[in-house]
Amino acid sequence: MLATTLLVTTLLTVMLAASFLLVSAEQRTTVNSFGTARALALAQAGLESYYTLTRGFADSSTYDSTRVTLPNGYADVVATKLRPTGAGAATAMWVVHSSGVSTDPAMPGQVIGKRTIAQLAQLNLGLLPARAGLVALNGVYVAGATSTDAYPISGEDLNGSLCTGNPGGAAADTFGLAVTPARYSLQSGSTPATSRYGIATLDNGYASYTNLYDTTHIDWAGLLGGNFIPDYTIPPGGWPTPGSSTYLVAYVNGNVTLPAVPGGTPGMRGFLVVTGNVHVATNAHWDGILLAGGYFSDVGTTSYQLHGMVVTGLNRALGMTVPYDTVTRGAVHVQWTWCYTQSSVNALSSLVPIKNAWADTWTTY
Repeated sequence: MLATTLLVTTLLTVMLAASFLLVSAEQRTTVNSFGTARALALAQAGLESYYTLTRGFADSSTYDSTRVTLPNGYADVVATKLRPTGAGAATAMWVVHSSGVSTDPAMPGQVIGKRTIAQLAQLNLGLLPARAGLVALNGVYVAGATSTDAYPISGEDLNGSLCTGNPGGAAADTFGLAVTPARYSLQSGSTPATSRYGIATLDNGYASYTNLYDTTHIDWAGLLGGNFIPDYTIPPGGWPTPGSSTYLVAYVNGNVTLPAVPGGTPGMRGFLVVTGNVHVATNAHWDGILLAGGYFSDVGTTSYQLHGMVVTGLNRALGMTVPYDTVTRGAVHVQWTWCYTQSSVNALSSLVPIKNAWADTWTTY
């Protein structure tokens, strides 16, 4: 009887222990599956977040990587060029793979979940024709006597710093001003003078939306309609730090005054889009591209510097009346600069995912 009782007790103990082991194994299997699924979600979130980042791609770029931090994990995203532009290819082909890592295991000793996915993408280069240092679709009025500098607008390349690939010299020069002849005037009594490196004639580039796009390649109506995602908006965002080598896209809804920078300090840099008019404070300094729907004016300003490219009067293509720009003699205020313009255009370049080109378990290929 005692032996039977001991046998039954032993069997029950073994069965209970086996049940506990089975439940624990099932729980760990379930938790591991959950960790893998969460890692897949992190990888996908990292991949989608990467496409929204400003990475400053150029056609010569071949590699890029970053880490996207997410709740309960992160994703390491790596982009590699597979095929360059040319040889029958309209755009460069890239592969972007994202490795999601779940850093919040549900059980002690659980293996951290990791999953890698990939997607093919094409490089969409930012394009903005360099018509002139100042492209005034609304027209320009040059104020001030000729006893001061007769050329406040210049198309001679400044060769700015912190840029690479600048061809320099005459190869980078362009027209100082692009405007229709009927919309260019000088202060009464002054001697006629063109901008340095001459004036380019626009064939009524301001008269219709079609002509505007053909002239500038700027989809101004689409931009104002929401087909545009800036890196930040002013306000509530603040102005970029003067001298920063990061070129971001800023957006101002309405009129704006470019603020002054400390004397001797490099300018604020980037791509600035303003829906209204632009005025400049004394000692204002912007390096990059400035697009304005309205007019530009330096009335009451003693000194300022716009190095790069300025395009004004874009609202004329929407049927709005835009007064002439006012640029006052006294120094070269608006000067074409190839490298600042190119760096600002690169801020618009991005990788665009190709539909139906998504792959799971990329590392197994």
